[in-house]
Amino acid sequence: MTPAEVAAVAFGAGYILLAIREHRACWIAGGISTAIYAVVFWRAGLPMQAALQLVYVAMSAWGWIAWGRARDEAPPRGWAPARHLAAIAGVGLATAVSAPLAAKYALAAAPVADSLGTWASLVATWLLARRIIDTWAWWIAIDAGLAALFAWQGLAMTGALYLAYALLAFVGWRSWRRSRQPA
Repeated sequence: MTPAEVAAVAFGAGYILLAIREHRACWIAGGISTAIYAVVFWRAGLPMQAALQLVYVAMSAWGWIAWGRARDEAPPRGWAPARHLAAIAGVGLATAVSAPLAAKYALAAAPVADSLGTWASLVATWLLARRIIDTWAWWIAIDAGLAALFAWQGLAMTGALYLAYALLAFVGWRSWRRSRQPA
């Protein structure tokens, strides 16, 4: 455990707690956490996750802007099952393309898990920024899988954080579902 990992975990915990409360500052905490994690994951031999963190920095800026414009006008909403199936198919296709490339060029210690986690996380982050309630179901599955991957890579504290993320995603799902229903 390095000081960088500790800082990334702290900002990451702030991100998820603020997101559950639908607080716009989640995007600032998330941006800081992911900028730090880009370096942590690169050093751990997870280049897809490292690249994803850089994308997250940009998505954090987009989320900040999106939530600033539509905070009161856009309550969390659902997404059609057909859209989820299309997104899952897209994640599978992207993983099928990127995992062999990462394995061939020895870029990743766990090319399939790294690729799958990366592509699914991109979809889930996009869903979060669009305030789709089902983002939390995606995050439960993604974070549980990434917790195992990170622990396997020797990032025990990050693995614990992602396990906590999976549990907190359930809380976020319940919270957003309640906020969608009329008072």
